[in-house]
Amino acid sequence: MRIAVDLTSTPRSKTGIGRYMLGLIKGLQECDSENEYYLFAQDDDLDGFGVYAPNFHMVPVKSRILRKQYIRILWEQFVFPWRLRKIKADVLHCPNFTMPYTKKLIYRRLAVTSAMHDMTYFFLPEFHVGWKREMFKWYIKRTARACDKIITISKNSEADIPRYCKPKNPSVAVTYMGVKEEFFDGEKASGETLSKYGIKGEYIYYVGTLEPRKNVPGLINGYKMLPEEIRNRYSLVITGKKGWLYDEIFETVSSSPELKDRVIFTGYVDDCDMVPIMHSASVFAYVSFYEGFGIPVIEGMASGVPTVTSYGSSLEEISDGHCYLCDPKDPGSISDALASAVRTAEDLKGENGPDAQDAASRKIEDAVKRASGFTWKQCGIGSVEAFREAYEKRNGR
Repeated sequence: MRIAVDLTSTPRSKTGIGRYMLGLIKGLQECDSENEYYLFAQDDDLDGFGVYAPNFHMVPVKSRILRKQYIRILWEQFVFPWRLRKIKADVLHCPNFTMPYTKKLIYRRLAVTSAMHDMTYFFLPEFHVGWKREMFKWYIKRTARACDKIITISKNSEADIPRYCKPKNPSVAVTYMGVKEEFFDGEKASGETLSKYGIKGEYIYYVGTLEPRKNVPGLINGYKMLPEEIRNRYSLVITGKKGWLYDEIFETVSSSPELKDRVIFTGYVDDCDMVPIMHSASVFAYVSFYEGFGIPVIEGMASGVPTVTSYGSSLEEISDGHCYLCDPKDPGSISDALASAVRTAEDLKGENGPDAQDAASRKIEDAVKRASGFTWKQCGIGSVEAFREAYEKRNGR
């Protein structure tokens, strides 16, 4: 098959869906040397996807076109199908809810798969910008009716999809996301790296975009409720670029004098620094209200760091009993989970005796083993199966 992949909406600083696409391309290269892949990407980011396999071909699209929303829509609907037809693509994989709906007029034989990570535009509308929310709700419904196969990233999302749209193909493929190998064998951060980001001493760590759904104010309030002796020993380090409605996050800190010197914002951090910073953390915390998957939780587990995350959604599914769970709406619950994780971190250091250290080590080893089951190669294998099913369905085979 000739498989086209739409990477044109992926920004250079890859978070969220961007990280999914980066990992998927890695996994596809590891598992598939038979099919030909054509990766449509912005012309200033052609080297940003780690392409090395000879059957993977980068197809540049002018970035100045794609960064203008209305022009991008016109390009997707009226230019992209012709380019797909020109290369004789059999399958198009779309990762961002939308697709070229005009392909039924321009290139009817093309099969389309769509990655739908979650349905939060429908049931958590307050966490999305109004115009964007309504636009993507329309896209999701339209794409579900038009594409040949939906791919999602957790069983939780698989159950949500038919509640909010009517897929033409009711069989949804679940391809769990993976975790980079560096998180399993990474080194701790050097003093120079920590100093670069203003990090001193022991710390509780968070990684994620600063936006309402990630519940960073809830994490800060949970940290604030920790006993003073814990806060004095462990700072809270928050890594992530600004998304939207992030003012509440900074106001939560500025309005509490006792937090001023204990909460550290690093901004966006590249993986080359983020991995060692994660390994140096005493606790990792990711208490989002909802996630389609939640890669940072797996990264925390893979790093051997006691990890705190939320009940519900896919976070409970993927952690599978290996994290400290909390109610993301209750700062007291978050605080209790953080305190439990801190005790485990202290147990790992042998501060509470050899028996406690052995129990904590076994718990962390089990968490690392759980994380090792999530690989991008497996994600790639499942995706290739979905591409093939879509192709056969479209062409009546």
